[in-house]
Amino acid sequence: MDGQPVRWIPRLKDGESFYLHFSGGIRAGRILDDRWAIEPVLSHSRPASFGNFARTDIWKIGHFLGVTPIAFQHAGWNNGSYYSNWIPIVPGQSNHMIGASDLWRNISSRIGDERRGPRLDALKDASHEELAAIIDDQQPDERLAQFIALSLRGMDISVEEIAAFYHEQLVDLMATDRLENDRVSGTLDQVLNTHVHSFFMHAGAARDYLGSFIALKVGEDPGKIDSFKSLCKKLRTRHLDADPMLAELITRGLIKESKQKGQWQTGDWMWDLTELRNTFTHRRPYGSRHAEHSGMAVQLSAAGQFYRYRRPFETNAGEDILDLIVRQYQRVIKLFHCLAEISGLNSDMPVITDDDIIEVRMSNE
Repeated sequence: MDGQPVRWIPRLKDGESFYLHFSGGIRAGRILDDRWAIEPVLSHSRPASFGNFARTDIWKIGHFLGVTPIAFQHAGWNNGSYYSNWIPIVPGQSNHMIGASDLWRNISSRIGDERRGPRLDALKDASHEELAAIIDDQQPDERLAQFIALSLRGMDISVEEIAAFYHEQLVDLMATDRLENDRVSGTLDQVLNTHVHSFFMHAGAARDYLGSFIALKVGEDPGKIDSFKSLCKKLRTRHLDADPMLAELITRGLIKESKQKGQWQTGDWMWDLTELRNTFTHRRPYGSRHAEHSGMAVQLSAAGQFYRYRRPFETNAGEDILDLIVRQYQRVIKLFHCLAEISGLNSDMPVITDDDIIEVRMSNE
């Protein structure tokens, strides 16, 4: 490297942002306290951030435009390091600070604390490998709860990335004045296709880990029941009152009795989710149909200020793919939020005490 020019890689200064994302690529950014601006809005033929609204006004604007609130996103930079926290809006809940993935992560952590606490207390001058071995030595209930949490978080990330894609595409269409039913594609389309596939993969994984978890709770071997479908096939009358989560699934019609008396199968929207998952995982990837190759801006207001991005599923007249995903997403997170709360398991956020601190390292920074 001697004699070669050195160019420092810039790091962003500390800061943060807080957004409310809607379907269609529209979002609202918090300016200060309860004051919000909505974007993008077309102003003087350019995309802009507009307004100084209260959050209640933002909800009303979203309803007027016919777009669905998806999640809050808190992002920021600390010492140059970026972080992002995606907080989904759970239908029927007034407090959106704790998502379904958080609850299931808490359940796994609480189970793990009880299991590994005595083993960690008995350690003296333990190595990193010894600590890791104890932490990784999970029992099936802890492990499956963690798998559910990770799969739900994978769904969160997929929706976050699709919403970001929609917003960027909408801003670009406004900036380039391509608002007259122009269908536009680009090199980033594969990013969208990948995250559509990822969403349904993670949704299917959460569904199947739930099947294994409930099998464990009703006294069956989760190693032999590795999917929601295999749980349905294994169910018998003796299982029906053995677990509140199973009872809830039956009440909602997500598990229903089949035409063969005494046999059970997937039902209602869980069947629809399974069909979509099978389509994108086994039959064809999203983006393989001509109609899915491009998207467009759709005018939402008579004055021509508000637009949304639209990317169809299957045909030009088909449902927007993000609208379809958001509908399934909200069903899944609402279900898993409910199941965590009625499971009888501790889903409270873990609290770290002095006894939980194994090692402290001081930094000069």
